[in-house]
Amino acid sequence: MASKKTIVVEYLWKKLSEEQRTVATFDDVGSAIRHCNEEFGNDLKADNPANFMKDLLRGGNASKNWPQCLTEIGITGRQLTGGNRIFEFVKFSEGQVEPFPNPFELNGEERELIIQSLSIPLTTKSLGRLDESWLIQVAVNLRVLETHFANLSKRKVLELNHLQTGIKLNRTEIDSLFLAVIEGEGGELLNALVTCEAKQQKDPILGDQIVRQVVSAYQSVKALDLNVGMIIPIALKAVKGREAIYVVEFECWLPDEAEVVEESLKDLVVDCSGIYRLVPPVPGIGFNASRSKKRGVTKPEI
Repeated sequence: MASKKTIVVEYLWKKLSEEQRTVATFDDVGSAIRHCNEEFGNDLKADNPANFMKDLLRGGNASKNWPQCLTEIGITGRQLTGGNRIFEFVKFSEGQVEPFPNPFELNGEERELIIQSLSIPLTTKSLGRLDESWLIQVAVNLRVLETHFANLSKRKVLELNHLQTGIKLNRTEIDSLFLAVIEGEGGELLNALVTCEAKQQKDPILGDQIVRQVVSAYQSVKALDLNVGMIIPIALKAVKGREAIYVVEFECWLPDEAEVVEESLKDLVVDCSGIYRLVPPVPGIGFNASRSKKRGVTKPEI
């Protein structure tokens, strides 16, 4: 069954096409929601248009919720931020067959490594939950990225320092930020900013979102004396049924590549990926915390 937002998107496409526009603004989305509520009996809230596209992309049904008439003519949507913009109607890329493909998901070829979780207290585990902040907390505490860079990454990372969690910037939010020291091909040492996006098991990894994080993260630190020579985007995702964390590392960005205009930003390309299974399992990472007692994770008496 299509989402109530499907009707709104189709209405916006017709309206903007008549006006020879492709970018939907706050006012466009708000007025479209109100129109469709009145015309078709929808009950969508129109007071927060900024989340319209974000909510449509959340979960695994974004392509199903996109109007079929737009899919048939090869039109999808690209989320935008800033300048009163919400999203833009754009043509499919070459070879694209669905509005919102998920090219960064698990493909079955990833190496699996085991990471101990004994260092997380049982009391802390008993509070585990299905959200991104918990996923980041577990990944940082268990040094999942350090394990990834040491075992699977093509880069020679000598040091990785966690800088901050939950960073709200002008056009995006970064779940976690790191600074790495990398040995270059000539033996020189380079500082690399590592951006980290966290996704729970039902949410897709969105390329546009991660690209915005790269740009915003570099803009936020370039005035500091960090001598950043590259930016490395990372995505983490909880893996349902395997009690694991999926890590996908993308090709690095040079500072110059992060400073071009939005239309000229390059695409994300996967560099390497892996699955890190937590032993014992941690509630909220691949399974519902409410079932933790069945898996032997209970809060001890104190």
